[in-house]
Amino acid sequence: MLQLIKRCPEYASGYKEYCQELYDNNVVYFRPSNPDMIDEEWFSRTKSWYDKKEKGLIKGQSPSFHYWAVDDGRFIGEFQLRTEFTENVMFDIGSIGYAVRVSEWGKGYGTEIIRQGLKLAKKHGMEKVLFTVNDENTISIHVCEKMGGKLMDTIEAFNDAEGHHLLRRYWITL
Repeated sequence: MLQLIKRCPEYASGYKEYCQELYDNNVVYFRPSNPDMIDEEWFSRTKSWYDKKEKGLIKGQSPSFHYWAVDDGRFIGEFQLRTEFTENVMFDIGSIGYAVRVSEWGKGYGTEIIRQGLKLAKKHGMEKVLFTVNDENTISIHVCEKMGGKLMDTIEAFNDAEGHHLLRRYWITL
């Protein structure tokens, strides 16, 4: 059974494998850590930075909570929750982000990660979340709409990973 858990050192090697799959398959819609940067010390080296993100101590960034999706001891993907509607959240990354390792695509994990993630957003006191998705990412569009996303608009956007693209912005009421 899939669970969203807080980042922990026990799954750091699974996280690296997941990152490698996304990089090897040139997935640009959600860019995780560069797998070449993940070594034996990576988790402890990055822990304080992630702790600061959760407390909203990174200048210009919304408080951000990172969860790992695991199923029967296997690393499946991740979920990110940003609890404030900053400019970056509104016009690029949205309040939620998720990804599933490539070898697990098509098994319903994306929907389950979002379903559980929306419950976490509600526990964090959110009444709604903004789900942003590249207009060409038909699978995430389907997942978002299946989970109750209501299209607000489509805007022109740019980021380093995706370049210039159309970005759909959906509200999901919790």
